[in-house]
Amino acid sequence: MRIYLQPIQMGVLIFFAAAFLMILPYFIIQYRKRGGVSTWRLLVTFSFVLYIICAYAMTIFPLPSREEVEHMTGPVQNLKPFEFVRYFKEYSPFVLSDKSTWVPALKHWTFIQPFFNFLLTLPFGVYMSYLFKKKFSTTLIYSFLLTLSFELIQRSALFGLYPRPYRLFDVDDLMINTAGALFGYGLGQILKNFLPDLDKVQVRSSQVSFTRRLTGIVVDLILLSIITPFVSQFYIGPLIVFLIPSIIFKRTLGQFLVKIYIEPENRLLITLRMVLISINFIPFIIAGRLLDLTGTAPESELSGIYIGLMICAALILIKGLDFLLAIFNKTKRLWYERLSHTRLVGK
Repeated sequence: MRIYLQPIQMGVLIFFAAAFLMILPYFIIQYRKRGGVSTWRLLVTFSFVLYIICAYAMTIFPLPSREEVEHMTGPVQNLKPFEFVRYFKEYSPFVLSDKSTWVPALKHWTFIQPFFNFLLTLPFGVYMSYLFKKKFSTTLIYSFLLTLSFELIQRSALFGLYPRPYRLFDVDDLMINTAGALFGYGLGQILKNFLPDLDKVQVRSSQVSFTRRLTGIVVDLILLSIITPFVSQFYIGPLIVFLIPSIIFKRTLGQFLVKIYIEPENRLLITLRMVLISINFIPFIIAGRLLDLTGTAPESELSGIYIGLMICAALILIKGLDFLLAIFNKTKRLWYERLSHTRLVGK
């Protein structure tokens, strides 16, 4: 079992890096396609990503040294089917008439190796049935292509990084992996009766959640970070990313991607909204400036600086409380939305 732990650990590490890069695009796609993000669908989808990464990791890792591979002399491929059956008959201690040999036979490599190959792709069939809702014939094709990719990676000596393959290209693995996926497909058909329907767990709503807002803001901040180095004044970037698109198009690029817009269409109210939003940042800017002064200001001025910091902290706290109240409020409207009589609406 230990030989499987290192590839799985490596797969988990790769998954966290992949999930970090995938989470924002995933949220955008879900908001555009379904109008919201289902927690259950999110968990199922990313569990599939984790599974795929770990499956490939188990076919690649652990990596041997080049010197070790150079001294390998064994065969690089087996194109003769059902060799695993012959190996089981010849080398396994299994004797049908002797029950004492049954358990040792299950622990023997002639059973464990093909059995784990069967289990390797079983989850793939479950996902094809439940998550992707594929037909049996489509699952058969995808399962074969998946296991073929495993074998080709091994046959290519990890895309030519090694002087020769360090694992065997085995036609038996193709058959066993495909059979495992098809068994998983049948299991998935049964599990669908007990698991939530992924197409029914999401309900569209014109009310915009704060997660949806945050997704749009993250996109806009990424755009702002790209633009900022190319502009001479610090305020030009926010004008380009936030103010101008909001007034002209009633939405920023981030809001466009998650399919939300500002209502009503009155551009004067939208301008007022953007001005009020900018006020949110004033306490942070002043607090940052005051903190810089604490290191250089004379001792006689420190009391005034500390009072200013407390005022800034109080203003920030008030805005934080307003945010918390808005979360539990049915309208989900923040203070600047109430004053400007605007709101974000989802399509």
